[in-house]
Amino acid sequence: MGSIFENFRQFRASADESDYDCRENCFMRLYRNVDKAQYDEWISTLISDGFEILQQTDNNANLYTCLSGEVVINAFFTPCDGILRVAATENELVPCFTEQTCKGNGETAFYGFESDQALIDCGMCLMVQCPDYSFFVVDSGHYMQFNDNDRIYKFMRERTPEGQRIVVNGWLLTHAHSDHISKFMDFLRYNRNDVIIEGIYSNLIPDTNCNSQYWSTEEVLLSRKLFKMLDKTDMPTYKIHTGQRFYIRNLCFDVMGTHEDIYPQVMKDYNDSSCMVMLTAEGSRIFIPGDASNLASLELTKRYGETLKCDVVQIAHHGHNGLYKEAYELLGADTAVFPITRIKFDEEYPRIEANRRAIEIASNYYITSDGTVKIPLPYSADKVEKLPDETFEDFGKIERLWGYTYTDERKKELFDLFIANGGDINSTNLPVRFEGIFEM
Repeated sequence: MGSIFENFRQFRASADESDYDCRENCFMRLYRNVDKAQYDEWISTLISDGFEILQQTDNNANLYTCLSGEVVINAFFTPCDGILRVAATENELVPCFTEQTCKGNGETAFYGFESDQALIDCGMCLMVQCPDYSFFVVDSGHYMQFNDNDRIYKFMRERTPEGQRIVVNGWLLTHAHSDHISKFMDFLRYNRNDVIIEGIYSNLIPDTNCNSQYWSTEEVLLSRKLFKMLDKTDMPTYKIHTGQRFYIRNLCFDVMGTHEDIYPQVMKDYNDSSCMVMLTAEGSRIFIPGDASNLASLELTKRYGETLKCDVVQIAHHGHNGLYKEAYELLGADTAVFPITRIKFDEEYPRIEANRRAIEIASNYYITSDGTVKIPLPYSADKVEKLPDETFEDFGKIERLWGYTYTDERKKELFDLFIANGGDINSTNLPVRFEGIFEM
């Protein structure tokens, strides 16, 4: 392996797997049959060649090193399979590797935000508010959740002191599916005037890295559009890598997985490209897997085992086919947050074993379409609060759009639940008419 340091461009021909271009001026190598002694020697060689260590982490014996020199190198060694993955990028901006403090008299709280599910059941947005009233945001919502960029803005505006600009201390995009990035893109277009966005965090996979037969045209075109938007932005953009530990205010993020971990397997399921992070704040741990699915689940459990234990878990892929039940058993979360509609949750619960297992383990679970869930940190189950339900399904339009409907009894049951959750029948987010089913 030493030849790659004699001339860095030999890096492209030095590894066991063929070239893997993540973005322009960025490539990755995979080395097999590596042991820790070789890994340590490899890092020492880099240092001798003038590279500077920016960060080293050890997470359940999985070793990560970030070094800066001619390029920025991110090296991740997994002893469970003897694989060393090396990603190298020219002029890569790295996140903050130094623990920070956060001055302010506010609380730290995690929110599972209620996406507008009137017309579509997918969409995810999570937020953390820090003591200085700044926000860390994860994903956003679907393009058919038409007003959610405004609702996200309104949510943050109402929780920011009067006279102060909204501060987003970081915005994480787990992956480039439309129900996760569309409202972020709209937010940048229409809601940024009163908002300071300090950084965007992601490790997005371009369509050039996959056999296109496995990805829809929408996925390809929308991801390309997002890449162009990020390339032109004046905001700092950080590419995160598995093994990194970065800090924002009083928040600590351990990057537990990215699409780079799946290489060299073909990324058939776009969801497996999700960035997975473990958030630690005020001594509590929240696991955020985005839409991570089968391959990502296997890597996660194999590498981290019982060290995955956390207090709160976002259920992967909205509770559709996401992480395996073994992952939820290791996570052992006391509270589970499902970013999904009540309708789809009820439909899928009988057939998806992982969902049932997560709920068996948890003391509490929340479905975000029933209302935004607020979890103050440090975590305590008795402090969790569910905010009033703001949106309600438009059954007529759902039937015309997607071809499925429900009995009048089921519609009435859901409407009664909406009212019980504090829903307002006069809300502007509600469908204009209820087709004569409900007495208004």
